Amino acid sequence: MKTCLFLLLLLSFVSHKAEAAPAEQKRVLISVGDFVDNQSKAWKKDICQKVHTLSNQILDHGARVVCREFSTDNFLDPEIGSLNQQYDYHLRITRSKDESLILDISNWNRKHNSDFTTLGWNLKNSEKSKVKQEDAFAKIIGNIFLYANNELAYKAGLLVHGAKESDEIEFDESKGIFRDKKTNTALSINKAMSIYENESPRKRNYLRTGIEIGIQLSAAMAIYYKNLVFNQVDFDYSLKSGLKGKLVTGEAIKFDDNDKFSNYGHIYAGVMYYQTARSNGFTSLESALITFASSAAWEFLEYHEIFSINDQILTPIGGYVIGEATYQIACALVTKNSIAAKTLGYAINPNLAINHALDAGFKKDRFAAQPDCKKPRWSDISVHIGLDKGQKAYEPGKNKDYTLGMSAEVINIEDYNKEGRAGKVVLDTSMVKMIVENNGNQGLMDLKVVAQVVMAAYHQKNLQKDESGSLRGYEVVLGLGSASTWIDRGGEEGSKTEDFYGTINILGTTAHANIHFNGFNIRADLGVYGDFAMVKGYAVESIRDSRSGNKEGESSILTRKNYYWGVGASTLMAITASKGRFEVGYVGQHSTARSINERNRVEATNGDVFRDSIHMNKIFINYKLTKNLKLQLAREYNVRKGSANREFHTEGVETRTTGTLIYKF
Repeated sequence: MKTCLFLLLLLSFVSHKAEAAPAEQKRVLISVGDFVDNQSKAWKKDICQKVHTLSNQILDHGARVVCREFSTDNFLDPEIGSLNQQYDYHLRITRSKDESLILDISNWNRKHNSDFTTLGWNLKNSEKSKVKQEDAFAKIIGNIFLYANNELAYKAGLLVHGAKESDEIEFDESKGIFRDKKTNTALSINKAMSIYENESPRKRNYLRTGIEIGIQLSAAMAIYYKNLVFNQVDFDYSLKSGLKGKLVTGEAIKFDDNDKFSNYGHIYAGVMYYQTARSNGFTSLESALITFASSAAWEFLEYHEIFSINDQILTPIGGYVIGEATYQIACALVTKNSIAAKTLGYAINPNLAINHALDAGFKKDRFAAQPDCKKPRWSDISVHIGLDKGQKAYEPGKNKDYTLGMSAEVINIEDYNKEGRAGKVVLDTSMVKMIVENNGNQGLMDLKVVAQVVMAAYHQKNLQKDESGSLRGYEVVLGLGSASTWIDRGGEEGSKTEDFYGTINILGTTAHANIHFNGFNIRADLGVYGDFAMVKGYAVESIRDSRSGNKEGESSILTRKNYYWGVGASTLMAITASKGRFEVGYVGQHSTARSINERNRVEATNGDVFRDSIHMNKIFINYKLTKNLKLQLAREYNVRKGSANREFHTEGVETRTTGTLIYKF
């Protein structure tokens, strides 16, 4: 401690020269609680006296140290909310029933992003411990007050080294002050720290982004013209008429009638554009704009065809949602100390792998272009494999298949699921969720992909430790976001048994709750979105049968591919409750859509209006076998409905029972 004190006093010389102002008294609130005997005041009084003694020994400017009791009988401390504006720090000391001490300190007067929010310790006497609980308590309290007394000096010492690599500030060693490099004016430590923190460490690699996206567009164009015989059926314009229809009259801006795999390909292209920009140092918003521009460039490169409205929704928005979800998941995986995790992370985001390899080779730092990728994130990422038994809506017999997939949730909020109180707005990606699942032996014909991104949110929490040292309390995330869901239940393309329901959930509200109580952890999510949909009309065959199979008057997309573009809404929900080795939960999706009957490549003349819905419900129970391995049993009940002109109705029910083995990273 003497060594630390000497260094801080030395740094204090820098602090006083830079600030040239008298130090303010630190305001510290001490809250003491006792689970052993909540009514007893003797132990609480003794703890307060010890803290006061230590503070007077260390705080050379004096301090406003107030010690109070709080009742451990209450779930939360109701008075704290009205006190946090009156103090700089809050130190909470609790004695557990096993005689251990739980300490946590909250910084209520944070001036900089780098300032800590909450720190915690759990002190317990043990025969193997070389340090007694009382000594550890004294050292921790002493260090807390030592930091409080010399906070500016400590920051100044760190900033002296950071200024050497700064583009905005510098340290004048001869005068012991910080200066603005551009104006050469002197800066206080707090001002210099703010400028330094706001310098973006992200180095956007414009050249590499342009080259990589240019290669992707060139390769796609080469493939496009290689398959000219197949693609030229969509040629409606010459170069001149196409540009005029797209830029002047708008006559060439329509919904296309490509097959579903071409549309899947557009989403994949959007993901590639997005991942390229994101892994080269661009923000989520900048990457989304680059994806939109790349998609628009493609629409003009294929000048023979219409400017596709659906492609300009699928590619940039679908690319953003899946691209940002896989980016956050990949960053969470590649920073784990596991070869398997890193391998999966780079597999789902190959652009990140390429650019990390290039940066590591040239700069010896794989995160040079993407420093926020290595920031800590809360994550729950797993892969699963198992058996599936059920009956699809359009098949008369039951089937037995394998199932494999990935499930991931990543929360990019500082101190999420950690002790403390907070209430703040997060103006960046705060949360992503993704499910990818393949069933059966039909390749990608039986596929489920659900991705959600919360792009901006308000986060509030109040989490404390109980008598056993476990968390208790709540936290909520309320935000705006987008999503994408693709449910392809297989069946031969173009046949009566084919069934798929895809949505780009353009914008919606999301809510997330995380509750700890008596050893239980309850997590719940709800998202409500407005949709752009690509749906196989479930009642198309019914209305055709009434017309003896006649397709006359249908739009070209229905005639050729049996699906339509539509608008609608989706609700995505999930809730789990866990305690010990067991976890039970529910996952659901409820989507509805109505066909868009305008601006088709070849307009419909019969005026048919199609409506479809899908309701997916899954309940499950998990049992944890080891730290990373658990077993899941699940039951699904899914309802698919369709109607045409509110007259022809078709409905199908699908049931599934699955048993899977889940590995958590």
